Amino acid sequence: MKSSSFFALLTGMAVKKQLIVVLLFAALTAHGQEVTFWHKVNHIFTKPADVDTMVVFQPKAGFSLGLFTTGQKAGFDVDVNYMIDFANNERMAGLSQYSLSENLCKKIGLEVGYGKVSLGYSLEVGPRSARKKSAFGLGIIGKSWGAKFNYSKITNPFISSLTVGQEGAEGYFHDSIITKEAAVLKNFTIDGYYVFNNKRFAYPAAYKMGLIQRHTAGSWMLTARYMQGSLYNSPEASWDSYNMLDCFSTMQASIGGGYSVNFVLWHKDPIGPRDQGLRNLTLNLTAMPVITLVNYLKTKSYEYGYDEVTSEVYNTGEKVSKIWCYPMPNYIGSAAVGLTMWRFFFSTQFTYNRFYFRSRDAFDVSQFDFPDYVDDINFRGTFHDWMLKGILIYRF
Repeated sequence: MKSSSFFALLTGMAVKKQLIVVLLFAALTAHGQEVTFWHKVNHIFTKPADVDTMVVFQPKAGFSLGLFTTGQKAGFDVDVNYMIDFANNERMAGLSQYSLSENLCKKIGLEVGYGKVSLGYSLEVGPRSARKKSAFGLGIIGKSWGAKFNYSKITNPFISSLTVGQEGAEGYFHDSIITKEAAVLKNFTIDGYYVFNNKRFAYPAAYKMGLIQRHTAGSWMLTARYMQGSLYNSPEASWDSYNMLDCFSTMQASIGGGYSVNFVLWHKDPIGPRDQGLRNLTLNLTAMPVITLVNYLKTKSYEYGYDEVTSEVYNTGEKVSKIWCYPMPNYIGSAAVGLTMWRFFFSTQFTYNRFYFRSRDAFDVSQFDFPDYVDDINFRGTFHDWMLKGILIYRF
């Protein structure tokens, strides 16, 4: 019995040892898998770019913290030209103009980054730029390719004017109105680009940390843009204005190309682990003309009735017209100055966009209850926006 008990005790100890070894092995294996997983994630964020190191320098990837401020302004303008035949056989030109825009929008914000990834958040400061405004942006700026997603919504009074004839001539008339009711302007864009000379030209050098241009270089680029924009004017606001048309929505697809160049005004390689002193001053200029091949326009005009008892005007419906506008040349441009000193990076950036839509058939006149004396209608409109941004980043 004693020997059997002793044998059972030894057997039990051996099983426990095997169990401990198995658990330790499993824990080590799991730990190794965990390290491997995070190592792969970290490698995605911090993997060095494939560049010509004689022309482009790459600081070691790490965490960064930035403080930025922006000023920007967006708007929408429409001109509708037409001819008016009066009862006395006189023919005069008419022009309806309307627009919606924001005042200068000023924001401050914070940006945190790790390697190639960054995330920022900003708040509007000072006087409000519009009655209501919301905006969202996401950008990926890489050495070979990049994409930007932007959405904005502006609610503000609608400005309308009517001009008939030439100034100084008999019968000349001009008046403008700012509506009490607000209209809503929405704009959504997706921009993408590809850099051909991506090993010797560091497009992000003046815009973000990660790549530093050692010597002046440039590259041809391809670009594409998709845009959806709309202007909604309520029936109440429309009645108090000179609108021939009341609401607009457009869809555009554009493709083009241009040239971008980094002018290196000053550069020296880092000395020591703390990257001492002024190391780089780079100016980037980018011009990207595009052709808008898909240019679709939808317009809306409200119809009204008059109540003789209450003397009130009321909306009775709407007329809608859908047309394909002419292909149009448009423009995307940017400029930036980037300065690297110690572990600080400062960048001032300016971007400008202007997109047109135009047609001699702004809408099908037969769909609308216009007088017979209005004809030869010509439509043109513009979405435009610009932004100036300054950002100061510290790299840990």
